[in-house]
Amino acid sequence: MPSSKSKGKVGLLIALVIIIVFGAITFFNYWRFRNIKAEKVERSEIVPVETAVVQMMALKNILKLTGDIRPLKEVYVTPKIPGKIIEKIFVEKGDGVRKGDLIATLEKDTIKAQIEQAKTQLASARARLKEVEANLVLVRKDRQRLENLFKKKAISQQKLDQVRAKYTAMLASKQLAQSQIETARASLHLLEILLKDHEVRSPIAGHVSARYVDAGNMSNTSKPIVRISREDVVKIVTTVTEKDYPLIKKGMNAQVFVDAFPGKSFEGTVTVVNPTLDPGTRSAQIEIRIHNKALALRSGMFAHILLSLGQRQALVVPREALNRLPGTGSYYVFCAEGGKAVLKNISVGEIQGNYAEVTEGLKEGEGVIIRGQNRVKDGSPIKVVTQWQGAEEG
Repeated sequence: MPSSKSKGKVGLLIALVIIIVFGAITFFNYWRFRNIKAEKVERSEIVPVETAVVQMMALKNILKLTGDIRPLKEVYVTPKIPGKIIEKIFVEKGDGVRKGDLIATLEKDTIKAQIEQAKTQLASARARLKEVEANLVLVRKDRQRLENLFKKKAISQQKLDQVRAKYTAMLASKQLAQSQIETARASLHLLEILLKDHEVRSPIAGHVSARYVDAGNMSNTSKPIVRISREDVVKIVTTVTEKDYPLIKKGMNAQVFVDAFPGKSFEGTVTVVNPTLDPGTRSAQIEIRIHNKALALRSGMFAHILLSLGQRQALVVPREALNRLPGTGSYYVFCAEGGKAVLKNISVGEIQGNYAEVTEGLKEGEGVIIRGQNRVKDGSPIKVVTQWQGAEEG
């Protein structure tokens, strides 16, 4: 039988073999893992990309403004006579009216009675004048007859003086009667004007945009019956800053957009430019008018306005280079620098066509990645396979 010493040596030898085998297996697996990882890293490290050069370009200088659409003319129609019952209103909200159309009538009984009285007074004054003129003819004949008799010394001076005084008095009566006729005629004319004022008429052509009272209410010169708006031409009053003010000229074309008609633009014209700026806001008001024959635009709509102010030089990149940080809206790009992708945060101005203005974060001549940026991160190795120079003008 083998000794216990021999058995111990065999066991030690077996344990050593097992350790060596296990170590070899472990080393082999580790070596294999390193090679596979290195192979993967090597395959994913270098990303082929396409770049474009950051460059200066002539962009359209577009001024964006906003404002509310208003009617060109808006009139609050109020009665001229207070304290009268509004008998009837002839229009409803939304009705079209022409200048001079009847809007409402007021109670007329009192004014009609006054007109009849004034006509009677005028007729009485005219009758009085006829009576005075008839008497004046008789007195004139008496005066002529007595003057002839006086020349023949057939009557005394006293009788002649009496007839002359009577004649003078009759002339005064005639003038008084004529004056009474003019007064009565003027009173009648005034009452006829007041009668017309009991009819409320539209001062402009347009549409009834609001109605404030109903028939049966008392007229009030400070409370309108309706509001009439002219909307075949509408206007937008908006403000421009001191910086943009020198570029605004009367007669400039404007593009107007409203949410009610997505994608559709309306042509307007700058018709009023305030000659002074508000010292508090350092801004000036301008007015833009739009022909609106189809009445598509309505007062109260919110408008977006684009004014073309010529061209300006700006630093631009292709739109494809832009990336956005989720949840912030901030822009960033990847630049190609030294064989690596470098993330740069930028500020973006106008976006026109295929180009975006960069106001901060880049310099002219830098290369931004426009293809393959979705496969890289900050510091990733890259290989520029194409460098696009872009166009000279936008």
